This record gives sequence, structure tokens and C-alpha cells, in this order.
Amino acid sequence: MPWHWPASPALRHLSRCCAAEIQHALLALLAGEAFLADRPWHEIWWGRMRLDLASGWQLQIAIERDQLGALLWARAADGRDWEFGCQRDDWTLGPDSRIVEPVALLELKHRQHLELRLREAICWPAPLLTPDQAIFCGLVEPEVRRGKGRHWRQRARPMAFWHHDAANSNRQQKP
Repeated sequence: MPWHWPASPALRHLSRCCAAEIQHALLALLAGEAFLADRPWHEIWWGRMRLDLASGWQLQIAIERDQLGALLWARAADGRDWEFGCQRDDWTLGPDSRIVEPVALLELKHRQHLELRLREAICWPAPLLTPDQAIFCGLVEPEVRRGKGRHWRQRARPMAFWHHDAANSNRQQKP
């Protein structure tokens, strides 16, 4: 059974997940739990891959030189989190204590299977418009206010970005 905060439920947000809990989430992922990644493995050579699991867990795993690295950050469905380095084998050893890391707790065959699943990960949907497809339509004619005081200044407000094809089809031709 994973470790739980023994105090009041009102203090639960102050507790952290433990590596054993995250290890169970990783084993569920290996057993076939659905998940989405922020970007495909082939786009990362040295960086981070963020995962959202169907159970509510959020994980951030390091990819180092196209190989599976350590777990850097995790958040449980109930809001508790875990960061790399927050859990040690024995805090009384000071600098000699070792970091407890959930991916390192997995057996070699499980780590290899996890890397295979992450290499084939399905990513979050791409945005409908890429930045090169959107164009800025410019400013509207300034609005002139007459009168006294500070409210007479001219104001121009920007219009929205339009899809490139829609902007071309709606553009009026000047003679």
C-alpha cells in the first residue's frame, strides 16, 4: 500500500506523492492505460516529454540522447505532486543519500517496454491554425471622441487574427 499523509485531509495538498505510487502509475501505463503526450518522441533528442494518463496522473519524463531518462515531475489526480530529488533513501545520510526515482525502480524489461510505448505515443491534437496560417488584419480606423478631459484621445483597437484563406476571400479590392 502506498504511503499516505496521516494528518487531516485539509493538509493533504501539502503532502507529496511517493515514488512507489508513481511506480504503480507507470505499471498501469505499461499494462495498457491510455495516455497522451505533448509531442512525439522523434521530435525530442534531449528534452522532456509530458504525459497525461487517463487515470489523471501527469508525468514529465526526461529524454536524454534519444533514450529514456529519469522522471522529473509528477502530479497525482488528487493534486499531490512529486519532483526529482524530493525523495531520498535516507535523509540522515546528508549528501550521501541517494535520490529515489520511480523509473529507476522499474525492472529493466519494464523500462524498455516504457520506452517503446513512449516512442509510439499519440500526441495531443495539433492546433487548427498554425502561426504561419494566421495573419494580422491590422487596426481599425481610430475612434475620435470630442469633448473635454482625458477621454478625448484617439483609440484604435486591434482586430482579430483571421485564417489566411478566409482573410483573402473577404478582402475587398480597391480600384
